[in-house]
Amino acid sequence: MRIATALTLALAAGAVSAQDFGFTPAPAQADFASASKDVIAVVSYKALGPAEAGGVTGFSIGAYGSYTEVQNKDAWQRLVGEDVDGVGLVGVSARKGLPFGIDLGAMYSQVPGTDAKLYGGEVRWTPFPGGVATPAVAFRGTYTKLTGEDDLKADAQTVDVSISKGFLFVTPYAGIGYVWGTVNPSDNFPTLSTVDVDEARFFAGARVSLGFLELTPEYEKLGDNDVFNLRLSIGF
Repeated sequence: MRIATALTLALAAGAVSAQDFGFTPAPAQADFASASKDVIAVVSYKALGPAEAGGVTGFSIGAYGSYTEVQNKDAWQRLVGEDVDGVGLVGVSARKGLPFGIDLGAMYSQVPGTDAKLYGGEVRWTPFPGGVATPAVAFRGTYTKLTGEDDLKADAQTVDVSISKGFLFVTPYAGIGYVWGTVNPSDNFPTLSTVDVDEARFFAGARVSLGFLELTPEYEKLGDNDVFNLRLSIGF
């Protein structure tokens, strides 16, 4: 229920308004550093799928929403001059299966009400494809980049390992990994310096397949941030 509520907010209007990423005239480095942890939680690539390989003929494309609860609200209030409870994303993503258990994926999303745009890609390898009695295990590397905002830019790289096992039309999955992110202030704020964020992450979800239609709710814990994701896709 919490995932559905959070993603309704993200899909409807987002959690920040158009000026939320615009800094106040004299932002403090401590506030920028604290808010950067939330930014990387937003920017990091969302798994949104089980570990099993798509195969040579496998392909999926769909829309997704994401909502990240802000953990450093006081810092955000001082940094942008208004209350920020969370940040929503809406976007599209696609994944294509290749030989040898390799999958390639890409995504594009926006923060509603802002000029912030997010691009990303993933490479995943499933050396253990799983079977009737055994789970699939996959390793993944991703990269994402946030652009479009005048006052900051950010990027993030992640590595993770995930496991999944299908039961009828439901495939639960879970994974752990690590995120390396960088948040850069614009040259308009010479008192601010680049912030590097390194955080562990955990994610879990389930893909529900109804013919070609797939619904994938997912929860992620990245550092102290709670992230709620939902993807609706068509898979082959």
